[in-house]
Amino acid sequence: MNLAAMRTDMARPRIACRHLDRQQTAALATEFHGLKHNGISHRRASDLHGFSMIVSPRRHAHNWATPLVRPMNSELEKFEKIKASGDLPSPRGVALTIMRLTSRDDVGFIDIERAIKSDPAFVGRLLKTANIAARERGRPVVSVPDAIKVLGITVVRNLALGFSLVSGYRVGACPNFDYGAFWSRAIVTALAMQAILRQTRQASPDEAFCCGLLADIGRLAFATVHATEYSRLLESLDLPPTAGDDAERMILAREAERFALNHDELTVAMLADWGFPQTLIEPIRFRHRPESASFAADSRSEHLLAALRLADGIAGLCLAAPSDRAPAMARLTGRSIALRIDLDMLEGMVDAIVRDWHDWAPMLSLDSPPVLPSFGAMLAEKDVVSEPPAAEASAAQAPLRVLVAAADATLRASLERLLIESGEQVFVVGDGEAALERALDVQPQVLIADWQLPVIDGLRLTRILRNTRLGRGMYVLIVTAPVEEERFVEVFDAGADDYLVHPINERAFLARLRAGARVVGLHEEVRRDHEELQHFAAELAVSNRRLHEASVTDALTGFHNRRYAMERLESDWAASTRSARPLSCMMIDLDDFKGINDRFGHAIGDKALVAIAGVLRNALRSNDTICRVGGDEFLVISPDSDATAIAACARRLMVAVAALKIDSGRGIVPCSVSIGVATRGETMSDTAALVKAADDDMYRAKPGGRRPADLPYA
Repeated sequence: MNLAAMRTDMARPRIACRHLDRQQTAALATEFHGLKHNGISHRRASDLHGFSMIVSPRRHAHNWATPLVRPMNSELEKFEKIKASGDLPSPRGVALTIMRLTSRDDVGFIDIERAIKSDPAFVGRLLKTANIAARERGRPVVSVPDAIKVLGITVVRNLALGFSLVSGYRVGACPNFDYGAFWSRAIVTALAMQAILRQTRQASPDEAFCCGLLADIGRLAFATVHATEYSRLLESLDLPPTAGDDAERMILAREAERFALNHDELTVAMLADWGFPQTLIEPIRFRHRPESASFAADSRSEHLLAALRLADGIAGLCLAAPSDRAPAMARLTGRSIALRIDLDMLEGMVDAIVRDWHDWAPMLSLDSPPVLPSFGAMLAEKDVVSEPPAAEASAAQAPLRVLVAAADATLRASLERLLIESGEQVFVVGDGEAALERALDVQPQVLIADWQLPVIDGLRLTRILRNTRLGRGMYVLIVTAPVEEERFVEVFDAGADDYLVHPINERAFLARLRAGARVVGLHEEVRRDHEELQHFAAELAVSNRRLHEASVTDALTGFHNRRYAMERLESDWAASTRSARPLSCMMIDLDDFKGINDRFGHAIGDKALVAIAGVLRNALRSNDTICRVGGDEFLVISPDSDATAIAACARRLMVAVAALKIDSGRGIVPCSVSIGVATRGETMSDTAALVKAADDDMYRAKPGGRRPADLPYA
């Protein structure tokens, strides 16, 4: 069979550029003006003045397009230079062969199977992935052809790419880059993406696995291409591997200053170059700055961004040191709310991911995972660690965390003495860069900064922190020598709350500190109120989800009902229209169901329905949707199945049901089904026509109007 006939979702994007219009250029110019105030050098900001839209005008049978915003001029030139050097992480051996084969239209299915079988290690990993994907079917995947059918050509291709990189880049020349921790985090992120998408069903879990595995590949690229420079950069930052968004943004900014693009941008460029679809890779661009994303509400991209951030949080929790689990847990539980995943669902998900991680690590020759407590135990530990003894005490009663940043040693000592005498918790640094690093570490409630700080002055430090989440609620005091009144406008324009004139008047300083404490107390009250509202919203979202699931689920079989079937069929019809991929369905009717009820009773009739439902569930593919649409009728929606495939599936189901032996206590209940099939054709205008065609075919198959079982389905 020709592979082109079987390929369901391959894409090979080709790059083309066009200039942005004036409005887009102005928006980008505004953004990069802001970058210069966020610690990005003037050289870096000026490098980013030109952008283009990279699109994929080539459309294959599935009609994919891959729009992707990517830098033009220096950034694109930088990526192309890195790529041309041949030093970028790239697939090798069997993976390279598979990628070359799948880029051709004339290659046979057997050629890909043969290439896969030439690498026993990849065969094992492929079967492992396929069995996870087919877990709900209850039937193990034991052969390469079955694995390809379950996963699809694109997923197999991307898995080959990912696993090849894991094998080929376990060690490298970058001393401060932890290769083992990098790949451990990658596999946990991949497993988390797969688990999240299996729960939310907004995208293919197997495609999400590949996306999660390579979501940080830009870091590995920097460690490979610029090993010495990147090692120095990592050493200068000295951030933990489980750092939050603000620390990640600092890394991105430093990378951009040093290399003219950051690792998220490089990841997006590399995945696009490897042919990953835009909907999977574009959320990676905003994973550490979601507020900058402009995805449509409830869109697939917005959902994938939320899933990627939750997967990041799960990986951070799994790799965190015990002392760092409390903040990692806080990030994780906050991100799960966006996906309407409650703590019970999250607990089961995380515990399953950890178990899968222990299975995957030896298979990929990675470091043995640590023995982690259960999610419930970590959650209890987080509550104990994070909740102070007097949880209801106001912020004003607790000591303030105050960061003092001043170059003058006398000024530092004076402020430190006054703050300690006031009972506050004090941290002291001597320059702006150290202040920025310390602020990310201790998250002070009050910042007292000298205007004339070395490296990063007080006003610039304020602007940078105001653009981070932790800095928005910080109370900032700027210390300055006596200046003209008009100069104080600059202090407030930079985002400071107040100023102090040096030399310090102790009474005036303490009065300003009390005012700051009141503001901090108000912020704490707002935060607590917000957390309560979030908790309430999460509970409400879970309740709504359960109500919705109950409204579209059949209580007897656990399948979705007719209402859901019609909604899902409309969605799959629209996807088929966009991609030009086949769509088929089956109508299944239990033969003589009324006779079974009359002869054996309704309880045995229900037992027969449940048994047949189990057969259907185990025999269908993971991406097929089965719904109970009547008393004894089922509808199966089968995307990417043509007429030949759906007919073969129908015969397989009939044989499986006929083999059922249901003991009623008064004899064996005869079980058989009549199945009608239909595949979307050019003459069908809507979903009703498709369902009617399957329904008509089912009635022709019924006893009396029955076509012989060995004849092809109409």
